[in-house]
Amino acid sequence: MRTVRRFVRRLGAWRRRSQDEARLSAEIDNHIALQTAENLKAGLSPDEARRQAVLKFGAVEAMKEGYRDQRGLPFLETLMQDTRHAVRRLRKAPAFTITTILTLALGIGATTSIFTLVHAVLLKSLAVANPSDLYRLGRQTHCCMWGGYSQDAEYSLVSYELYQHFRDNTKGFAELAGFQAGGGGSLFGVRRASDTEAAQSHRGEFVSGNYFAMFGVRAFAGRSLAARDDQPTAPPVAVMSYRLWQQKYGTDPSIIGSIFNFNGKPLTVIGITPPGFFGDTLSDSPPDFFLPLAIEPLLQGDNTLLRIPDAHWLDLIGRVRPGATPTSIEAQMRVELKQWLRSHWGEMDSNARANFPRQTLYLSPGGAGITSMREAYEHWLQILMTVSGFVLLIVCANVANLMLVRGIERRQQTSLSIALGARPARLMRQALTESILLSLLGGAAGLAIAFAGTRLILYFTFTTIPGFAGIPIHPSPSMPVLLFAFAVSLLTGVAFGIAPAWMAGRVDPIEALRGVNRSTNRLGSGARKTLVVLQAALSLVLLSASGLLTAALHNLENQNFGFDQDRRTVVNIDPKLAGYRGEQLTALYQRIHDSLAGIPGVAAVALCSYSPQNGDSWNDGVFVDGRAAPGPKENNSSNFDRVTAGYFGVIGNPIIQGRAISEQDTEASQHVAVINEAFARKFFPHENPIGKHFGRSEFGAARQYEVIGVAKDARYLTYNLEYPIGPFFFLPEAQHDVFPNAEYTKGDVRSHFLHEAVILMKPGANLSVSQILRAMIAVDPNMPVYFMRTLREQVASQFSQQRLIARLTSFFGILSLVLASIGLYGVTAYNAGRRTNEIGVRMALGANRSHVVALVLRGAFGLVVFGLLVGLPLTLGIGQFLGHQLYGMSPYNPVVTLAAIVALAFAAFVASLIPAFRASLISPMQALRAE
Repeated sequence: MRTVRRFVRRLGAWRRRSQDEARLSAEIDNHIALQTAENLKAGLSPDEARRQAVLKFGAVEAMKEGYRDQRGLPFLETLMQDTRHAVRRLRKAPAFTITTILTLALGIGATTSIFTLVHAVLLKSLAVANPSDLYRLGRQTHCCMWGGYSQDAEYSLVSYELYQHFRDNTKGFAELAGFQAGGGGSLFGVRRASDTEAAQSHRGEFVSGNYFAMFGVRAFAGRSLAARDDQPTAPPVAVMSYRLWQQKYGTDPSIIGSIFNFNGKPLTVIGITPPGFFGDTLSDSPPDFFLPLAIEPLLQGDNTLLRIPDAHWLDLIGRVRPGATPTSIEAQMRVELKQWLRSHWGEMDSNARANFPRQTLYLSPGGAGITSMREAYEHWLQILMTVSGFVLLIVCANVANLMLVRGIERRQQTSLSIALGARPARLMRQALTESILLSLLGGAAGLAIAFAGTRLILYFTFTTIPGFAGIPIHPSPSMPVLLFAFAVSLLTGVAFGIAPAWMAGRVDPIEALRGVNRSTNRLGSGARKTLVVLQAALSLVLLSASGLLTAALHNLENQNFGFDQDRRTVVNIDPKLAGYRGEQLTALYQRIHDSLAGIPGVAAVALCSYSPQNGDSWNDGVFVDGRAAPGPKENNSSNFDRVTAGYFGVIGNPIIQGRAISEQDTEASQHVAVINEAFARKFFPHENPIGKHFGRSEFGAARQYEVIGVAKDARYLTYNLEYPIGPFFFLPEAQHDVFPNAEYTKGDVRSHFLHEAVILMKPGANLSVSQILRAMIAVDPNMPVYFMRTLREQVASQFSQQRLIARLTSFFGILSLVLASIGLYGVTAYNAGRRTNEIGVRMALGANRSHVVALVLRGAFGLVVFGLLVGLPLTLGIGQFLGHQLYGMSPYNPVVTLAAIVALAFAAFVASLIPAFRASLISPMQALRAE
């Protein structure tokens, strides 16, 4: 009871003190208003009238601060009083407060938005049980299938047979799951058996029966896959993603147990995944269905990979058993890999046998899943994080300048407070409290900017799924993001508040007896100028970085691709989803060609496995007739494509030697190939390649194809853009290859499924989606058309990531330039205002307005020149940091650096011209009144 009474007494005393302070503040405000009115009548300007009134009655505020500081209040109460005091001071300076908060919001918001992406892509673990217990096979990710018994240096993809070998013999894993590599799985034509609508394409990923058990994930509704579902004799089933269930079927519970047709084959949906589960890979196209590995032959037909021992198409992730260590498991799996390879020694070619001693494997932490997207975006996000950090430094420098000026304006009041007994430490704490309060307010406003900015970045980055439905990255408040924003705000407040707080504690009480103008003219000028120099240097670095990335993007988009982009339209199809088999394809492609060619305005049509810059690729090793087989360390790889007659004319890729693939290249004729210039340089140097023969290592023959033509080099692939075009060969679709092994007697079926039709339009003609759909329905109503786009749009889409980074960096560069200009303007205006007396005297002694303008500009440009001297070495470092993201362009680009210098100089000129012009209007009488 006594404690309660003591608390009530203290609370009453605290309330009375607060009321007294509020009344005192109101009296001070009233006195300042009256004195301001009198000063206005005396002829002072509004700003000067207000400033003189504040200086006169600031002594009363100082007396209150000194009295408060002598009472020795508890820390918490002191903190609350300092916070109220800071709020009152900020409320009395609305222009300063709003400007500072908006400036901080831009810097903190930009940094937080980039961190949201960094956290989601680089730091976040899968939404599974105990992700730290998971380990995956491989140090790097690969997509999507690797053939043969030899992989580069390490095994990261495995065949189904090798997966079973590891699963049954590796005792260190409690569960070891295998799943289709590539993230997102394969496309299937899917239709609910009870619906009458046409089949739609959906992604389905083949996974082992223990997939969900390994991740520790339970079904949201129904049940997950189990080991019994992954048996050849088990009924075919599937698990649907929560996203698809919610968006397409409105969480209809009758979906569970329903029959869905996948490529015409009936499967039963047995469960729904949890809402936060997107599979094993962070991808912009996560799977809609999870399918047991055992039904892969049922759905893939001739394209099945399940029973091919050296078709490596599965990723592995396992959960470590308690007591086991990843190192011991890795050593055991290396032994198991060697044992498995020896069991297939008779099936290996000479190259695989030579590479046998080098074959090994590694385990990596698997809590984040298969990190292909992480590897693709990691360096870009690091660049953006660095750039946004530079912007935040500029913001801190800008706000620090504002706080320094504000501290100098209040210097007489601070000296009076010290003279009346206030402790310097208390005044420093008050100044720092005001800075931190401003930064927290700026951080709160910055969160809104951060989430809006993240949504925009996601929209421009991942546009394949409307509304980011498929992306497991959400621009919503999360605890790590909120903590990051709070930490950045707190550190920012301390960073730009240290200098003003330090100045507040080093005021001499004797300054209270002096005139303000004379004693503070040069005070803090060195710190303010240093901050402006820092802003100019950082702005130059960001402008140079944005210039380099923009120039690299321009070089990528405007390079000579080796093919024509205008008047070409690409239509994506998949005969496999309509149930076609290998022997039916040639006739089907002819019908597709004739139907599309009959569209009004179409000049020519050709089909291919993949068109240039669509993101796909096929490759194989090359054996040249008459030469020794390539050694184990020799790179004999080449990409290849299958095309129909007339393809090179349709795509605009000229034949520079020999002839193109034509109607005469049939299944019964000599098997031929057209090669590109890079292929000729690599495999037939210093000789005429026409009439030469080569083969693919997959077939083990060197006279498989006869070279009939050489095409101009064209950039088909979307990776290695900074390197020269590599070897490439083209095969006629009609000429089916036959594997020598008995298990491949159906031929090289997979590469014969052509997925794209390229349409060349006549000049001035247009092509609509409805025309394409009508033409395809005339061929087969069950043939799905995924999308159509112009070839120019397809090429441009491959540089969306580079374009986004260049635009964001340019935005940050412009933002830094604006902030640096504002900082220079503020310092120049303040310095010019402090030199009013000097300028008035100069004008009285005969100086004209141009001399005054030159005087002010000279001081401003001196700071910019120092900033350039500091920033130039940093621009060289930023070029090295960007590295291979410049795609072969030199990081030391004098044109880009010069453009950045000119932009910074022009912005500095505009920012300093305004205060210089205002200073030139000062008259000697104004100088006397100011004095």
